[in-house]
Amino acid sequence: MTSPPHPPSDLPDELLAGRAQGGDRTAFETLVLRYLGPARAFCAKLLRDPVLAEDACQEGFLKAWRGLPGFRGDAKFRTWLWRILFNAAQDLRRPRLEAIGEREFEAVPDRDVAAEDAVAREIAALPARQREVLLMRAELGLDLEEIAGVLGITYEAAKASLSLARNRLKERLT
Repeated sequence: MTSPPHPPSDLPDELLAGRAQGGDRTAFETLVLRYLGPARAFCAKLLRDPVLAEDACQEGFLKAWRGLPGFRGDAKFRTWLWRILFNAAQDLRRPRLEAIGEREFEAVPDRDVAAEDAVAREIAALPARQREVLLMRAELGLDLEEIAGVLGITYEAAKASLSLARNRLKERLT
């Protein structure tokens, strides 16, 4: 018996989510493949630990699969998914004793590693809410409405947190 073909990867999230709600595992797999890379990057920056980030992604996608029957489409699928992934990362967050900004770099020509480390340290030093909003905007490309939905805050609070984070980074890095 052959497995069903994968749905085209250019289908909208909501259509794939609807198919997945109907039990189409390949539709959900398409969504996982669409969001796994950004989810890993986001969780790694949020948690500052690639192992915990991988755990958060696995747990988040598992919770999303199990929670699909409850997805009503009131929000965009990606907002719903990011909320689940964010919560999974928050569940794994714990105090870190390691050096802030300690990172591995691949060899890339013309890369200012010192500047990247300085930015990483300053982002890590931001208050949690400011860091979360900034990373969701910069890393995930979420708009302020989506960020507000993921974090369960108002649009104005998301906008203010983003502004405060940007201003603090500007002050500290110039």
